[in-house]
Amino acid sequence: MIRIVLSLFLLQYTFSVSQTHFTIPQNVWRISIQNENSTGNWKGHDGQNGWQDYTYSVENLDYVISQEWKRNITSQTLLIEYGFTDKATFILTIPKLKKFKQTHSWSIADDTTQSPMDQLMTQYFPATKSNTGMSDVAMGMNILFLGNPAWRGGQNKYSVYGGIDITLPFGERLKKYNVKDVDDNGIPHQFKQLPIGNGLTQWRIKAFGELYRKVRGRLININWSVHMSSFSREIINPPISFLWIENADTDSISRAIGESVLYEQGGQVFGAIQGQLEIWPKRLFFSAGMDWMFSGRDQYVSNSDVWNEWMVKRNNFDTQKIMATQVLKINLLNVDPFNQMGPIPFELEVGVRWFVPLLTYHSYGNTSSWIRISSYFQAW
Repeated sequence: MIRIVLSLFLLQYTFSVSQTHFTIPQNVWRISIQNENSTGNWKGHDGQNGWQDYTYSVENLDYVISQEWKRNITSQTLLIEYGFTDKATFILTIPKLKKFKQTHSWSIADDTTQSPMDQLMTQYFPATKSNTGMSDVAMGMNILFLGNPAWRGGQNKYSVYGGIDITLPFGERLKKYNVKDVDDNGIPHQFKQLPIGNGLTQWRIKAFGELYRKVRGRLININWSVHMSSFSREIINPPISFLWIENADTDSISRAIGESVLYEQGGQVFGAIQGQLEIWPKRLFFSAGMDWMFSGRDQYVSNSDVWNEWMVKRNNFDTQKIMATQVLKINLLNVDPFNQMGPIPFELEVGVRWFVPLLTYHSYGNTSSWIRISSYFQAW
């Protein structure tokens, strides 16, 4: 018979506890809930906000258009981890967007005849979009290959892990453009939709680890990680925009592209390093770190080679992304059975993350804060 009870598994270990549990002990469950708020502007080719100085011609007049996007996201994530063995941990991540809002603004270079362009921009690009719902769900395994994790201790003051995970496309995708699917003002509903996901499956392999020492009775950790991701190629509904073709209406744009498009997102490489210091023995930890992400260029296959190229790379715009962020965290631990407050072991994490200017291009430069609480259970 299997029973789930509050775990006192740390009685088995004599080494000081660290919250960097890349794996957890056998038969132990760790359940975490994280609430996060994030806001950020889309960063262009020069690291500044938006897509700037794009020239478009309509009715034999040239317009120079600059656009900016800003997103505000409130999310709640459920993280479930289970130790199959002391060296292998299963991970399931279920995120939900409780608030997802995007504002879009633009400006047109001085011209006395801006009316046609303003009307087009207003029709195709609503100033505000919002959505809520489940985002993409990830599951995978972390496996200890070398050394000992900090929660176990031992002669080897290091650990090296590997892992693989898959992210499944549960987030709402962009709906298909339909000339008859319009609102009361005649604006197609696709233009007003803010999709949560792109419909692609992501595969990721990981290598990561930690170095740890005790200095004057305080635990010091250095954690590192490297990830590589690839994505499936999927048929998507193409977004309809007039900016790639001159003097055309929505129906002719749709016919030129085709009803469906084959899309492949560029592969990603991610790296991170983080230092952690034990402030209050077995109770309070402070962490600081930095991470980097590089994404290759996307690919589109439609009926129009011109559209395919325009979607991937154009003047002052590129789907090849670079992003760097810095992180600060404080972790309060209440898991030591000899020094535990209350009947339930838990970890409380408060953190903040912000993008690094001049190292973030063609992506949203987000600043976010979160609070996460985790608790441990054991099955036998």
